[in-house]
Amino acid sequence: MKKLLIGLTLFSTCAMAGNADIATSLSKLGYTAKDIKITDTPITGIKSVVTPDGVFYVTDDGKYLTQGPIYNLEGKEPVNIANGNNAQLVKSIDKDAIVYKAKNEKYVISVFTDYTCHYCKLLHENIQQYLDVGISVHYFAFPRAGVDSDVGKNMQSIWSATDRKAAFENAYKGNNITPANSMVPYVAQQFNVGKKLGITGTPAIVLPDGQLVSGYVPADKLVDMLSKNNK
Repeated sequence: MKKLLIGLTLFSTCAMAGNADIATSLSKLGYTAKDIKITDTPITGIKSVVTPDGVFYVTDDGKYLTQGPIYNLEGKEPVNIANGNNAQLVKSIDKDAIVYKAKNEKYVISVFTDYTCHYCKLLHENIQQYLDVGISVHYFAFPRAGVDSDVGKNMQSIWSATDRKAAFENAYKGNNITPANSMVPYVAQQFNVGKKLGITGTPAIVLPDGQLVSGYVPADKLVDMLSKNNK
């Protein structure tokens, strides 16, 4: 089941306790054992399950499943426990990012982008503002129409180019994109990670702690958000 909108709805199963039983429960939703990764959470009795469609939370007895943010309220500010998973997912593809590094780097954000998206263009037009306030930007491909769309294929050409940044800039200027002679798998990998993060639109910004921020955020507001999160 490749598109699942569960929100906070609880799904009851008859599975018994243990990871194998959780996997059996998830198979009823169309996921194979290869599709999922089960890990512990800070919450007693609940495990997180990373799937191609995002992160689910399943009780240890395998009887209940939910999807959506779960907040730890112990500190001064609520913390979504999914953020740690998000950070790990982004880390797995970070080596293939197109990087704009701030001279006085204070923060690193990850941006899932589509060069045909208006607000992605707006963010990139103002990239220097982010760099000037110490925010480095790591770009990842998220073609909204899918990897096999024309935009997806063009983004594969960008990530396959010898000079990715030059090809990336060319795309954002609205120029023609030269097809690459051979394609790398990075765009599909990045798109799949974006889906696991629950991204449905662009730009999607992942903060250093894994917090997902949807949409365009101006540099001045974003640096305020980052400074508060870093306290």
